[in-house]
Amino acid sequence: MKNINLVIDIGNTNTVLGFYINTEFQYSLRVTSDNKRTIDEYYKIIKKSTYENKLNISFINKVALSSVVPALSQIFSQLIHKYIKCDFEIVNAYSDLGLKFPMPDPGFIGSDLVVNAFSAIDKYKTNCIICDFGTATTIQLVGKDGNFFGTVIAPGVITSAKNLFDSTALLSNVRLIKPEHLLGTNTTDSLLSGIITGNFFMLEGFVKTIKKKYEYLGEIKTIATGGIAELICNESKEIDIIDKNLTLDGLNLICCK
Repeated sequence: MKNINLVIDIGNTNTVLGFYINTEFQYSLRVTSDNKRTIDEYYKIIKKSTYENKLNISFINKVALSSVVPALSQIFSQLIHKYIKCDFEIVNAYSDLGLKFPMPDPGFIGSDLVVNAFSAIDKYKTNCIICDFGTATTIQLVGKDGNFFGTVIAPGVITSAKNLFDSTALLSNVRLIKPEHLLGTNTTDSLLSGIITGNFFMLEGFVKTIKKKYEYLGEIKTIATGGIAELICNESKEIDIIDKNLTLDGLNLICCK
């Protein structure tokens, strides 16, 4: 059995674990980000998934972790030290990835943004706008030379929809699908237009404006990632690539360095 890389992307809502053999993606596992789970409970989840996918957990050789939840960073760090006992890196803006930040202390920049920027440059070899649809929606620009220009952080699609449903007694929960019409003629269609089409217009507006403002850079490729990226971006002329594994692939590249 070849050595396995385990990559862990901890978000506010979900934690995604990816398993690679060298650069070859094997599978991913998504669990709820719950800091009330113990390290033993998380380990049992990982061990069960590797068994079901015919991987041997004892062959995990390297781990790279990106996190926006400090409490879970600590839990997974303890898990790795107790059970997996291998080379382990927590990625952040201080990691040596060749990125350059326009401020003296970039520590506030989320590790998800850092990993996505590194991954996009390595995979696509050009200036990149990266749109990540997670708990928050982020839109960032990174130069092919590693220069981090900045980011937009907006409420996430699912998060804002859930808040709307929770705060409005007359609205029932609506399954998020592509709306058939711009102007809805019932509550469900009207909500879908506001949530899905509204986020589509926001994305298009930001990307067009960023491209125009930074056109002096030359080619700028736009990459969308995140669980809901296809729903928002499928018909966007501004999106060049939908790369669902951008973050996991970036973490694995760090394992392979």
